[in-house]
Amino acid sequence: MEKELYSLRKEIKYVIPLGKALAIRDQLDRLLERDSHCMDGPYSVRSLYFDSVNHMDFAEKLAGVMDRKKVRLRIYDKDASLCKLEIKQKNDDRQQKLSLIVSEADARELSRGNIKVLKAYFDSSVTSRKAYAIMEQGQYRPVAQIEYDRLAYRYPMYDTRITLDMNVRSSESNMDLFSPKVCYTPILRENAVLEVKYSGKLMGFLSAVFTQFHLTQGTYSKYCAGRPVYYDFNF
Repeated sequence: MEKELYSLRKEIKYVIPLGKALAIRDQLDRLLERDSHCMDGPYSVRSLYFDSVNHMDFAEKLAGVMDRKKVRLRIYDKDASLCKLEIKQKNDDRQQKLSLIVSEADARELSRGNIKVLKAYFDSSVTSRKAYAIMEQGQYRPVAQIEYDRLAYRYPMYDTRITLDMNVRSSESNMDLFSPKVCYTPILRENAVLEVKYSGKLMGFLSAVFTQFHLTQGTYSKYCAGRPVYYDFNF
């Protein structure tokens, strides 16, 4: 049976050198609890991104549009047992994420651009109806596959979640989310992406950690960075 997930949080991003990322990891290991999926090391996140026929989501991010969205299909550690279709909507640093867990068979169909499989979820899922409307109206199809290695930390106050993403790589040719072998292009070699997400406010002891490392907030997009071939041909 399908399951919907919803979150609304503030999101702050930093792109940091790997050496500094490892130092921050050591600090976070002393202060927070790791996500259960990365107790012994990072887990992989693989996302298949969709965009409209005129690449509107890509263009809006490049243009700095405040209110924008992304649609993606995601699995973890190449495990087909958990497939999430997600609509990520952002307004400045506020992030709303709608997620729908779909079957492996339906995820494979979505990877082929067949969005009609979402109709089977309409009766019990708002996310499926919203995703279908977006993808049908904009003629969305798969455009890039991005994978990275993630360490995740959580803190119960204010729904706080902190992630360190390393070894970010992408493919603009292989749209098979379940492919055992993807020829990736590295897009972030010497740096990592630190994401800090929370509702309400960020706890003072965590703010102190980031202040200590003199971090500068950025607007890095794995999706946009993961489309160098399209960017080089069109911009």
